[in-house]
Amino acid sequence: MSEQAICSGPAQDEDASLISNRPAQAKPEPDASATPAERRRLPQPAKLLTQIGPMGLRFDFNDGARVMLPETGHPWHVRLSDFNTGNLLFEIDLRSGFVNSTKRYFVRFRLEVWTAGERVLCHDYRALDRDVLIQFPVGTLGDIIGWISYAVKFKELHDCRLTLAMGAALIPLFRDAYPDITFVTHEEVRPERYYATYSVALFFDDSEFMHQPCDFRQVGLHRTAGYILGVDLAEVRPRIALADDSRPIADPYVCIAVQSTTQSKYWNNPDGWRDVVDDLKQTGYRVICIDQKPVHGRDRIWNRIPQGVEDETGDRPLQERARWLKHAAVFIGLSSGLSWLAWAVGTPVVLISGFTHPSNEFTTPYRVINYHACNSCWNDVRLRFDHRDFLWCPRHKDTPRQFECTRLITSEQVKVTLRRIPGVGTECAPAAARNVHDLSPETMPHSTSTGRVNGGMATGVSVGDGELMDRARVHIAQGDRDAQRGDLVAALSDYREGLAIMRRLAEADAGNAGFQRDLSVAQNRIGAALLAQGDLQGAIDQHRASLAIMERLTAANPNNIDFQRDLAWCSARIAELLKVQHRVADTHAGERTTHIA
Repeated sequence: MSEQAICSGPAQDEDASLISNRPAQAKPEPDASATPAERRRLPQPAKLLTQIGPMGLRFDFNDGARVMLPETGHPWHVRLSDFNTGNLLFEIDLRSGFVNSTKRYFVRFRLEVWTAGERVLCHDYRALDRDVLIQFPVGTLGDIIGWISYAVKFKELHDCRLTLAMGAALIPLFRDAYPDITFVTHEEVRPERYYATYSVALFFDDSEFMHQPCDFRQVGLHRTAGYILGVDLAEVRPRIALADDSRPIADPYVCIAVQSTTQSKYWNNPDGWRDVVDDLKQTGYRVICIDQKPVHGRDRIWNRIPQGVEDETGDRPLQERARWLKHAAVFIGLSSGLSWLAWAVGTPVVLISGFTHPSNEFTTPYRVINYHACNSCWNDVRLRFDHRDFLWCPRHKDTPRQFECTRLITSEQVKVTLRRIPGVGTECAPAAARNVHDLSPETMPHSTSTGRVNGGMATGVSVGDGELMDRARVHIAQGDRDAQRGDLVAALSDYREGLAIMRRLAEADAGNAGFQRDLSVAQNRIGAALLAQGDLQGAIDQHRASLAIMERLTAANPNNIDFQRDLAWCSARIAELLKVQHRVADTHAGERTTHIA
């Protein structure tokens, strides 16, 4: 007789529990995770239930509500209820056996057991000061970064002693950041100690919603943990603890990651990465590739990191990856773990994906997707993702439209998105990363060198101020384009428009370091334009005004490396201009002496 046939009683419905007349350890309940490999990753609950009740019965909440009833010669009556809603979930009479709720995600259960007409157990779920295990699959990075904050919310809500089980490589990222949580590998899990256990994973084949209250594809990869654990769904960045928090290189740089686990996640535009990398390098950034593998693929499809990047690929510790990401001006990546890690450390993320819907990942204003193409197959509940098929494209495989979701994302889309990030993009020219131009009198009319803008800090501003900031940066960007085509008059006009707006913002909020820094940048731009027009003294005056701002910012923020670098660049720039001024003065003096003679 099947378990479904055995499952009978006055409360039989779709919420009914699975009943067996054998002890729990005789037939462990199968897990409904994404794949067989996924099921093997999640430790099984203790075979012997961990909480001791009266008359030899045992119970716990490890993998749902569980009750084990010994043979006593008298029948037992068991009732499971949802304490919060008052719904009766299941009720049955049996002489002995094992009851396990179908719902394995968080429910505040009430367990009631009677025998011989007397209620011998009434237990309401309460995790206060109890040991609770939340376990994540091994081998995932982005998922766990997205989930861990919901586990922290669970601990705070229930005031329990929380243990988190995950892959060993991830534990160093979180252990020191959350000293009140115990972090263990799956091998270190001791299931007999826990009052409750919850498994957070991606349950593709959970049509009965045993392991999740709703399909993760509909609510987003990270928010599914909030549903499983019954906590507030608001997105929260996790804390990351770095053993070495220093900047890896002094120059401004951008990190990219181009590799992924399936071709549908790649940016399949053949020219995309090359164009963006070239654009960033022309802007003055060093471009660092931090993928694990320089080459990855299957069969006849192999993906290589772009030419021109600095290769920091390799099987490096995640702490090192997080350190590179934390100090990057921006990270450009795919729907993959390194994008989640960049988000966690607070770096702006340009996320290129048509494979997933934007709701699937963390919120970023710099998402790049082309809705004119087929998109979001990962989040289509009608489709089952096949981890084994590297070329999975469920709607258009082996047709001319295969992978069009990212193939039709253009490099211009990505470059335009970069220009929207405060202090990043083609309007940002990090002069510290470029050779200083030869500022001899012969080359001055052709100089279009500009100041450095990197990682704007003007956050938390009002909507009105944000709109003004955007207007100012539009003027600066237009000035850069004017300068590139040689129209220095138009460039100077645009730079001055941007300067006027930034001055208004900086004067209205003198304590906002981002406004002050943007004002400094605008002055450097004007200085460069004046220099290109041959107004050497005007250029020196503008750079000196910029230097004064950076001196104040550096004094107020002595540990800010970016401010220190800007200060050093301004000082070096003025020194070079003064040398040119002295050479010009000496040349004029020599001409006067010759004329008099």
